[in-house]
Amino acid sequence: MKYLVVAVDDSKFMHKIIEKLFDPKLFDVQFFTSAEETKKALDAFPLQGREVDLVLLDIYLQDGTKEESIELLEFLTKERKRTQVIVMSGRLSADEFAEFYNKGADSYLIKPFSEESFMSSVKRHINIARNIPEYNNGPLAKIKVKERDVFISHLSANKKLASFFRDELMKHNIGSCCENAELLEDDIWRPVLTEAINTCKIFLLMFTHDTLKSDYMKQEIIQAFNRKKRDGNKFLIIPVLYNIKSTEIPRQISSMHCIDITSANNRADQIRSLIFSIKKILAALA
Repeated sequence: MKYLVVAVDDSKFMHKIIEKLFDPKLFDVQFFTSAEETKKALDAFPLQGREVDLVLLDIYLQDGTKEESIELLEFLTKERKRTQVIVMSGRLSADEFAEFYNKGADSYLIKPFSEESFMSSVKRHINIARNIPEYNNGPLAKIKVKERDVFISHLSANKKLASFFRDELMKHNIGSCCENAELLEDDIWRPVLTEAINTCKIFLLMFTHDTLKSDYMKQEIIQAFNRKKRDGNKFLIIPVLYNIKSTEIPRQISSMHCIDITSANNRADQIRSLIFSIKKILAALA
């Protein structure tokens, strides 16, 4: 089955540009110019036995304001839980992206974009959408992955493992922020990640021998510990140790209850056990 992509942009010229970037053998791309016609199509797709994998949403639609795209994003977040959303704009500020991210957007693209950056983002979010449980059957509306109760702090080198955590959390109806720490270098992502740490309930720290070599990871860890001092038991930090010697772990981390997943023999079982514990913790914090 082809990946179903919906592109919403009031510019027919942009439709042509985007269409050329997709392989028609792999993708079915549907184009719309307004939120109203997009909603009608989104309501019709399930009747055809189809679910949208990805929505490319221009921030400024026909009236030149954000209201129409925000309304559509809220509709998507409420009705289509597994659909990934990438917002697009030629002029996107950090505050604007934060507004859309908090309403359910997953990433952004700045126009004009290169084919490489465009397809890299598309493929990443298609994979996320297809990994969400109950994709082929079952009540998709029960999945609330946009709530992002868990922040997964990790380096891009550990992205594969972090993604496994994210997918396992999804299976238990738990949303997460799973963006690598290097994105703090991005002026648009930085305030979003900062806010995500301030609003999540659990900070899952993937701690490796390279963690403290990264200034970005240090920033996230400092922010999390400062919040822990402020919020106490209302906020939990869980260090997950991976390929690191005990002598390399700072005392502040080693004094906490850590989960060591270095051994490949039982790594998956340990992660699933941790996810089960996280589910119980979130229920207690609710």
